[in-house]
Amino acid sequence: MSAEIVSWSALGPERTPDPAEALTRPDGGLALVRDGRVAASAALWWRAPVVADRPTGRIGHAAWADPDDGARLLAAAADSLRQRGQAQAVGPLDGSTWFGYRVVTESDGRAPFWLEPAPAAAISQAFARAGFRPVARYLSSAVDALASEADDRLADGLAVRSFRTTDWVPLHDVLLRAFAGNPFYAPLDLDRFLALYGPLVSQVDPDLVLVAEAEGRPVAVVLALPDLAQARRGEPVDTVIVKTLAVDPAWRGRGLGGLLVRQVQERARQRGFRRAVHALMHADNASVRISAALGTPFRRYALLGRDL
Repeated sequence: MSAEIVSWSALGPERTPDPAEALTRPDGGLALVRDGRVAASAALWWRAPVVADRPTGRIGHAAWADPDDGARLLAAAADSLRQRGQAQAVGPLDGSTWFGYRVVTESDGRAPFWLEPAPAAAISQAFARAGFRPVARYLSSAVDALASEADDRLADGLAVRSFRTTDWVPLHDVLLRAFAGNPFYAPLDLDRFLALYGPLVSQVDPDLVLVAEAEGRPVAVVLALPDLAQARRGEPVDTVIVKTLAVDPAWRGRGLGGLLVRQVQERARQRGFRRAVHALMHADNASVRISAALGTPFRRYALLGRDL
Protein backbone atom coordinates (compact mmCIF):
# COMPACT_ATOMS: atom_id res chain seq x y z
CA MET A 1 0.00 0.00 0.00
CA SER A 2 1.39 3.38 -0.98
CA ALA A 3 1.79 6.11 1.61
CA GLU A 4 2.98 9.70 1.48
CA ILE A 5 3.60 12.54 3.91
CA VAL A 6 1.58 15.66 3.15
CA SER A 7 0.95 18.96 4.88
CA TRP A 8 -2.41 19.59 6.50
CA SER A 9 -3.10 22.24 3.88
CA ALA A 10 -2.96 19.54 1.20
CA LEU A 11 -5.77 17.57 2.85
CA GLY A 12 -8.36 20.03 1.58
CA PRO A 13 -11.03 22.20 3.20
CA GLU A 14 -12.92 19.18 4.56
CA ARG A 15 -10.29 18.87 7.29
CA THR A 16 -11.37 21.45 9.85
CA PRO A 17 -9.18 21.58 13.00
CA ASP A 18 -11.08 20.59 16.10
CA PRO A 19 -11.57 23.20 18.89
CA ALA A 20 -8.51 21.97 20.79
CA GLU A 21 -6.28 22.55 17.79
CA ALA A 22 -7.79 26.00 17.23
CA LEU A 23 -7.11 26.86 20.87
CA THR A 24 -3.48 25.72 20.71
CA ARG A 25 -2.92 27.45 17.34
CA PRO A 26 -0.45 25.18 15.51
CA ASP A 27 1.87 26.71 12.93
CA GLY A 28 1.22 23.77 10.63
CA GLY A 29 0.82 20.03 10.52
CA LEU A 30 1.72 16.85 8.70
CA ALA A 31 -0.22 13.72 7.86
CA LEU A 32 0.72 10.30 6.58
CA VAL A 33 -1.86 9.36 3.97
CA ARG A 34 -2.25 5.78 2.80
CA ASP A 35 -4.69 4.93 0.02
CA GLY A 36 -6.62 8.13 0.61
CA ARG A 37 -6.89 7.64 4.38
CA VAL A 38 -5.04 9.60 7.08
CA ALA A 39 -3.08 6.95 8.97
CA ALA A 40 -1.09 9.37 11.17
CA SER A 41 -1.26 13.07 11.92
CA ALA A 42 0.55 15.63 14.07
CA ALA A 43 0.57 19.39 14.58
CA LEU A 44 3.80 21.42 14.47
CA TRP A 45 4.92 24.64 16.16
CA TRP A 46 8.11 26.35 15.00
CA ARG A 47 7.45 29.85 16.35
CA ALA A 48 7.70 28.63 19.94
CA PRO A 49 9.92 30.30 22.56
CA VAL A 50 13.62 29.45 22.65
CA VAL A 51 14.55 26.96 25.41
CA ALA A 52 18.02 27.20 26.99
CA ASP A 53 19.25 29.27 24.03
CA ARG A 54 18.05 26.61 21.58
CA PRO A 55 15.15 27.09 19.15
CA THR A 56 12.72 24.33 20.13
CA GLY A 57 9.98 23.04 17.87
CA ARG A 58 6.97 21.22 19.30
CA ILE A 59 5.06 18.22 17.98
CA GLY A 60 1.55 17.66 19.31
CA HIS A 61 -2.00 16.47 18.65
CA ALA A 62 -0.32 13.17 17.80
CA ALA A 63 -2.74 10.62 16.35
CA TRP A 64 -1.96 7.19 14.93
CA ALA A 65 -2.70 3.55 15.66
CA ASP A 66 0.47 2.00 14.23
CA PRO A 67 3.76 3.05 15.90
CA ASP A 68 5.63 2.50 12.63
CA ASP A 69 3.33 5.01 10.92
CA GLY A 70 3.89 7.38 13.81
CA ALA A 71 7.66 6.99 13.69
CA ARG A 72 7.69 7.71 9.96
CA LEU A 73 5.58 10.83 10.48
CA LEU A 74 7.79 11.98 13.38
CA ALA A 75 10.90 11.63 11.24
CA ALA A 76 9.29 13.90 8.66
CA ALA A 77 8.17 16.31 11.39
CA ALA A 78 11.67 16.52 12.82
CA ASP A 79 13.08 17.21 9.37
CA SER A 80 10.46 19.92 8.78
CA LEU A 81 11.31 21.61 12.08
CA ARG A 82 15.05 21.39 11.35
CA GLN A 83 14.53 23.08 7.99
CA ARG A 84 12.76 25.90 9.84
CA GLY A 85 15.78 26.52 12.04
CA GLN A 86 14.83 24.51 15.13
CA ALA A 87 17.68 22.92 17.10
CA GLN A 88 15.55 20.42 18.98
CA ALA A 89 12.05 18.98 18.93
CA VAL A 90 9.87 18.00 21.87
CA GLY A 91 6.60 16.11 22.12
CA PRO A 92 3.95 15.09 22.54
CA LEU A 93 3.24 18.72 23.40
CA ASP A 94 0.18 20.57 22.11
CA GLY A 95 1.93 23.88 21.63
CA SER A 96 2.72 24.65 25.27
CA THR A 97 2.49 23.13 28.73
CA TRP A 98 -0.86 24.87 29.28
CA PHE A 99 -2.36 22.18 27.06
CA GLY A 100 -2.00 18.43 26.55
CA TYR A 101 1.45 16.86 26.79
CA ARG A 102 3.44 13.89 28.25
CA VAL A 103 3.40 10.14 27.90
CA VAL A 104 3.02 7.65 30.76
CA THR A 105 6.28 5.92 31.70
CA GLU A 106 5.34 4.08 34.93
CA SER A 107 2.04 3.20 36.59
CA ASP A 108 0.70 1.11 39.44
CA GLY A 109 -2.26 0.23 37.23
CA ARG A 110 -4.97 2.30 38.85
CA ALA A 111 -7.58 3.83 36.55
CA PRO A 112 -6.92 7.25 34.96
CA PHE A 113 -8.29 10.26 36.79
CA TRP A 114 -10.28 13.03 35.12
CA LEU A 115 -8.22 15.16 32.72
CA GLU A 116 -5.18 12.89 33.06
CA PRO A 117 -3.24 12.56 29.79
CA ALA A 118 -3.48 8.95 28.67
CA PRO A 119 -2.05 8.66 25.14
CA ALA A 120 -2.16 5.21 23.60
CA ALA A 121 0.96 3.05 23.81
CA ALA A 122 1.47 3.53 20.07
CA ILE A 123 2.19 7.22 20.69
CA SER A 124 5.09 6.69 23.09
CA GLN A 125 6.37 3.74 21.03
CA ALA A 126 6.55 5.88 17.90
CA PHE A 127 8.39 8.69 19.67
CA ALA A 128 10.92 6.16 21.02
CA ARG A 129 11.43 4.63 17.57
CA ALA A 130 11.99 8.11 16.14
CA GLY A 131 14.83 8.74 18.61
CA PHE A 132 13.01 10.82 21.25
CA ARG A 133 14.08 10.47 24.89
CA PRO A 134 12.81 12.01 28.17
CA VAL A 135 13.71 15.68 28.61
CA ALA A 136 11.36 16.45 31.52
CA ARG A 137 9.68 14.16 34.05
CA TYR A 138 6.43 14.43 36.02
CA LEU A 139 4.40 12.43 38.52
CA SER A 140 1.01 12.14 40.15
CA SER A 141 0.57 11.13 43.79
CA ALA A 142 -2.35 9.71 45.75
CA VAL A 143 -3.56 10.58 49.23
CA ASP A 144 -5.58 7.45 49.96
CA ALA A 145 -7.24 8.75 53.13
CA LEU A 146 -7.94 12.42 53.77
CA ALA A 147 -7.22 13.20 57.38
CA SER A 148 -8.32 16.29 59.26
CA GLU A 149 -5.67 18.82 58.28
CA ALA A 150 -7.06 22.20 59.21
CA ASP A 151 -4.23 24.69 58.94
CA ASP A 152 -5.07 28.35 59.38
CA ARG A 153 -1.58 29.64 60.06
CA LEU A 154 -0.93 32.60 57.81
CA ALA A 155 1.87 35.09 57.55
CA ASP A 156 0.98 38.63 58.51
CA GLY A 157 -0.89 40.42 55.77
CA LEU A 158 -2.12 37.23 54.08
CA ALA A 159 -5.69 35.97 53.80
CA VAL A 160 -7.17 32.91 52.09
CA ARG A 161 -10.64 32.95 50.55
CA SER A 162 -12.75 31.19 47.93
CA PHE A 163 -12.63 32.09 44.24
CA ARG A 164 -14.69 35.00 42.89
CA THR A 165 -15.55 35.68 39.27
CA THR A 166 -13.70 39.00 39.57
CA ASP A 167 -10.45 37.04 40.09
CA TRP A 168 -9.84 36.02 36.49
CA VAL A 169 -7.49 38.82 35.42
CA PRO A 170 -5.31 38.90 38.57
CA LEU A 171 -5.17 35.07 38.67
CA HIS A 172 -4.05 35.04 35.05
CA ASP A 173 -1.20 37.33 36.09
CA VAL A 174 -0.30 35.08 39.07
CA LEU A 175 -0.25 31.94 36.93
CA LEU A 176 1.90 33.57 34.24
CA ARG A 177 4.47 34.56 36.87
CA ALA A 178 4.29 31.23 38.71
CA PHE A 179 4.69 29.04 35.62
CA ALA A 180 7.25 31.16 33.77
CA GLY A 181 10.17 29.05 35.02
CA ASN A 182 8.64 25.71 34.01
CA PRO A 183 10.34 23.72 31.22
CA PHE A 184 8.94 24.45 27.75
CA TYR A 185 6.60 27.13 29.12
CA ALA A 186 5.03 29.66 26.77
CA PRO A 187 2.82 32.60 27.82
CA LEU A 188 -0.92 32.27 27.32
CA ASP A 189 -3.07 35.29 26.46
CA LEU A 190 -6.10 36.10 28.59
CA ASP A 191 -8.71 34.98 26.05
CA ARG A 192 -7.24 31.50 25.71
CA PHE A 193 -6.68 31.31 29.47
CA LEU A 194 -10.39 31.95 30.03
CA ALA A 195 -11.31 29.41 27.35
CA LEU A 196 -9.11 26.83 29.09
CA TYR A 197 -9.87 27.45 32.77
CA GLY A 198 -13.39 28.90 32.59
CA PRO A 199 -15.13 25.60 31.80
CA LEU A 200 -13.16 23.83 34.53
CA VAL A 201 -13.97 26.32 37.26
CA SER A 202 -17.64 26.32 36.25
CA GLN A 203 -17.77 22.64 37.23
CA VAL A 204 -16.08 23.10 40.60
CA ASP A 205 -17.33 24.09 44.03
CA PRO A 206 -15.97 27.66 44.40
CA ASP A 207 -14.82 26.72 47.91
CA LEU A 208 -12.39 24.26 46.32
CA VAL A 209 -10.65 27.07 44.43
CA LEU A 210 -8.69 28.95 47.07
CA VAL A 211 -6.98 32.28 46.56
CA ALA A 212 -4.31 33.68 48.86
CA GLU A 213 -4.24 37.47 49.00
CA ALA A 214 -1.71 40.00 50.24
CA GLU A 215 -3.14 43.49 50.73
CA GLY A 216 -6.11 42.52 48.58
CA ARG A 217 -3.99 41.26 45.68
CA PRO A 218 -3.93 37.51 44.74
CA VAL A 219 -0.49 35.96 45.20
CA ALA A 220 -1.32 32.23 45.08
CA VAL A 221 -4.09 29.87 44.03
CA VAL A 222 -4.98 26.20 44.34
CA LEU A 223 -7.62 24.53 42.15
CA ALA A 224 -9.22 21.23 43.18
CA LEU A 225 -11.98 19.44 41.32
CA PRO A 226 -13.92 16.20 41.66
CA ASP A 227 -12.65 13.14 39.81
CA LEU A 228 -15.48 12.86 37.31
CA ALA A 229 -13.80 9.83 35.75
CA GLN A 230 -15.13 7.90 38.74
CA ALA A 231 -18.70 8.83 37.84
CA ARG A 232 -18.13 7.72 34.25
CA ARG A 233 -17.04 4.33 35.58
CA GLY A 234 -20.17 4.13 37.70
CA GLU A 235 -18.29 4.65 40.95
CA PRO A 236 -19.02 7.07 43.81
CA VAL A 237 -17.06 10.29 43.33
CA ASP A 238 -14.96 10.24 46.49
CA THR A 239 -11.69 11.63 45.09
CA VAL A 240 -10.68 15.26 44.65
CA ILE A 241 -7.96 16.22 42.17
CA VAL A 242 -5.56 18.95 43.26
CA LYS A 243 -4.89 20.05 39.71
CA THR A 244 -3.22 23.46 39.88
CA LEU A 245 -1.06 25.03 42.58
CA ALA A 246 0.60 28.34 41.75
CA VAL A 247 2.50 30.72 44.03
CA ASP A 248 3.86 34.07 42.91
CA PRO A 249 7.70 33.75 42.97
CA ALA A 250 7.90 36.69 45.38
CA TRP A 251 5.94 34.64 47.94
CA ARG A 252 7.72 31.31 47.64
CA GLY A 253 9.65 29.74 50.49
CA ARG A 254 7.08 30.75 53.14
CA GLY A 255 5.05 27.53 53.25
CA LEU A 256 2.14 29.10 51.40
CA GLY A 257 1.79 26.31 48.82
CA GLY A 258 1.65 23.59 51.46
CA LEU A 259 -0.87 25.56 53.48
CA LEU A 260 -3.17 25.97 50.48
CA VAL A 261 -3.01 22.26 49.65
CA ARG A 262 -3.83 21.28 53.24
CA GLN A 263 -6.68 23.78 53.40
CA VAL A 264 -8.27 22.67 50.13
CA GLN A 265 -7.97 19.02 51.19
CA GLU A 266 -9.66 19.83 54.49
CA ARG A 267 -12.50 21.57 52.67
CA ALA A 268 -12.81 18.56 50.37
CA ARG A 269 -12.91 16.19 53.36
CA GLN A 270 -15.68 18.24 54.94
CA ARG A 271 -17.65 17.87 51.69
CA GLY A 272 -17.42 14.07 51.79
CA PHE A 273 -14.35 13.38 49.67
CA ARG A 274 -12.20 10.58 51.05
CA ARG A 275 -9.14 10.68 48.80
CA ALA A 276 -7.04 13.12 46.79
CA VAL A 277 -4.83 13.07 43.72
CA HIS A 278 -1.95 15.54 43.44
CA ALA A 279 -1.91 15.71 39.67
CA LEU A 280 0.84 16.03 37.08
CA MET A 281 3.62 17.68 39.08
CA HIS A 282 6.99 18.43 37.52
CA ALA A 283 9.55 16.23 39.28
CA ASP A 284 11.65 19.24 40.35
CA ASN A 285 8.83 21.52 41.51
CA ALA A 286 8.12 22.49 45.10
CA SER A 287 4.69 20.86 44.73
CA VAL A 288 6.43 17.46 44.71
CA ARG A 289 8.02 18.20 48.07
CA ILE A 290 4.64 19.28 49.43
CA SER A 291 3.00 16.14 48.07
CA ALA A 292 5.71 13.84 49.46
CA ALA A 293 4.55 14.69 52.99
CA LEU A 294 0.94 13.81 52.16
CA GLY A 295 0.79 11.24 49.36
CA THR A 296 2.46 8.41 47.43
CA PRO A 297 3.40 8.50 43.72
CA PHE A 298 1.35 6.15 41.55
CA ARG A 299 2.05 7.37 37.99
CA ARG A 300 5.05 8.88 36.23
CA TYR A 301 5.21 10.69 32.91
CA ALA A 302 7.77 12.20 30.55
CA LEU A 303 7.98 14.83 27.86
CA LEU A 304 10.22 13.55 25.07
CA GLY A 305 12.76 15.33 22.92
CA ARG A 306 15.58 14.88 20.42
CA ASP A 307 18.25 17.03 18.86
CA LEU A 308 17.79 18.02 15.25
